[in-house]
Amino acid sequence: MRFAEKYAAAWHDPWPSEMRITTTVDDEFLLQFLFLHSAYGLQPATRIPELEPEPPQSTRPLSRQQRADWDAAWDRNWRDLWAWRHRLDGCRNSGTMQGLFTRIGKPPLWPMELGTYFERDAFTAWKTTLIDSDRSRAAQESPEGKYVEELAGAWRRGLHELVVLPYRGEFSRPVDGFALELSSSTYLSPTAFPAALRSFR
Repeated sequence: MRFAEKYAAAWHDPWPSEMRITTTVDDEFLLQFLFLHSAYGLQPATRIPELEPEPPQSTRPLSRQQRADWDAAWDRNWRDLWAWRHRLDGCRNSGTMQGLFTRIGKPPLWPMELGTYFERDAFTAWKTTLIDSDRSRAAQESPEGKYVEELAGAWRRGLHELVVLPYRGEFSRPVDGFALELSSSTYLSPTAFPAALRSFR
């Protein structure tokens, strides 16, 4: 997690002095949900792209009722997690992080609450593979400074955070008016990234 404001001086662009944009790569809580979604082939109402790399498929069977319950629970808790991140964003931008969980509560931990159904060793191994993929480039190349005009426009429309996740191919989606969910391919693309910023609402 980092503030992208440091790129203003390096690129000599019209960076608004009050603009703060946080870029988050491989958020642990979001990854837990994505791992579970892929490992069990869940089909919630929220559309989730395929992952790159894909986690291994779980060998534990789910009954038809379990699968229906999990689809609904995944969707509900995924939305709750983004709502929690929105509250976190409010605290981050106000500079009041002390007593954080007392004020905004803890993030949804539904995957971990599933006990052995959440295969922690497989999750850790999958997360490690992200380091060897294009995901590492997302943390190193930091393209925010190349598109300050587009970034500033999105910020004026409410953008506070870029959230880069291991989705396959190009993908972007605005979330709750404060965040932009991106695949690493989109984040690193000289055409798709500025286009996603321009379309943010």
